[in-house]
Amino acid sequence: MPNLSAHSLYHRNFCPYCIKVRAALKLMNLDVELVDVSADSEAYNALVSQGGRSMVPCLRIANDDGSVEWMYESDDIIDYFKENFSK
Repeated sequence: MPNLSAHSLYHRNFCPYCIKVRAALKLMNLDVELVDVSADSEAYNALVSQGGRSMVPCLRIANDDGSVEWMYESDDIIDYFKENFSK
């Protein structure tokens, strides 16, 4: 099972798709680091330069082997958490 603390959700406070993901995380009682790209220009630059897109929500997954994955699309992110962390 992946380590929950190795995940960061890049989001914007008022983005409807981000709200959807945050609500799902709350329902699953999962505490994931939230990175607001509207308030943090360095985080936004990392999202674009490392993730390849400026789209949010985006889940940054730091794997045990040191590799990093960037997952876009709210439904994919929610499904990922359900499959890996839902009780």
